[in-house]
Amino acid sequence: MKILIFISRVSATELALYDGMERVVNEVIEHSPSELYALYSPSEQGQFRFNAILDVLLSRDVKLESIDVVITEITSQAVPPGLYMANSELLSLLSKQHIDENHCRSSAFAIYHLCQYLRDMYDSECMPIILEPVIDNEMKPEAALSGLKGVVRNPVYHAFSHRTAATLYAWWEKHKGMNDVKIVVAHLGNEISVGAYENGRVIDCNSPLDGEGPFSPVTSGTLPLDSLIDMCYSGKYDMDEMLSKVSGKGGLSAYMNDVKLGGVMSSYREGNKKTIFLINAMAYKVAREIGARAAALDGHVESVVLTGPWAAFDEFVDAISSRVKWIAPITIYGYEDELATLADAANEAYRGNLKIFLYGQDRK
Repeated sequence: MKILIFISRVSATELALYDGMERVVNEVIEHSPSELYALYSPSEQGQFRFNAILDVLLSRDVKLESIDVVITEITSQAVPPGLYMANSELLSLLSKQHIDENHCRSSAFAIYHLCQYLRDMYDSECMPIILEPVIDNEMKPEAALSGLKGVVRNPVYHAFSHRTAATLYAWWEKHKGMNDVKIVVAHLGNEISVGAYENGRVIDCNSPLDGEGPFSPVTSGTLPLDSLIDMCYSGKYDMDEMLSKVSGKGGLSAYMNDVKLGGVMSSYREGNKKTIFLINAMAYKVAREIGARAAALDGHVESVVLTGPWAAFDEFVDAISSRVKWIAPITIYGYEDELATLADAANEAYRGNLKIFLYGQDRK
């Protein structure tokens, strides 16, 4: 069977085609963040990503009629965890949410468009499957307390990436279940989230889209509140502009024109002093967040696990590792492991070994 997988990031779409469990195509389609953020709704961004995916598949001479399953992952607290068929009821729910709330919801629309295209062009029976990972608020009460009455910390983070890395570490490194390890997992991507794992639960994690934690390629991270409030009431910016400064135009993108991974790596390796300073500063912020998560685990950390697309940036990873290796050994998993996990889920679902829900019928 042929499985097409893609994952939406802030400025990229990661794509892979599997023949059985063998990866035969692997592409990272880079996008301009400003171009994506001009597309207000998940539906609009999904159409954009679909067009980019189709262009790549056609350029690689992929036999589109042979694709059996298309799978992606989303993150939405409005949808219970599980595997879903991309149907109109689910898309209707996701369409009501602004793209800034979570860009990866656009994946649902992209796979719907792709399977519709395959049905129209090839009379294909391709299955569009969406994985919604577990993202319940598992934080311990002390971590959930915000310090401001009426505001509760309930982070939205890279749940699938985190749990994939945590599970792989437990299986491959310790021959245990995820419930049996205490680790810190850092997803390094266009947003950065760092979680403390204990007994299979994320007992503390930053919420990058809410401006928590380290700054990243496109998010501001934690900001000085006095200065932020002053900016909000300066009369120079409306609410949407301020939100975009926190998520979309913050972090590296506030200082650099090109924050695509390939461009940043090239600039760093060419010795650009500004790029080197910014990457080292970002690594410092990530390391500080990892230290905070180690404290959440009372210092009992078996490993610091680094994952996500930017885990391929060796100099960035080294700058983080040099600051936190005293806490615990460093383990690195690339985003390819996330793709392989999705391929396995698609394979099991296609064979009937995993239930696929129909939103609006099985679940609401």
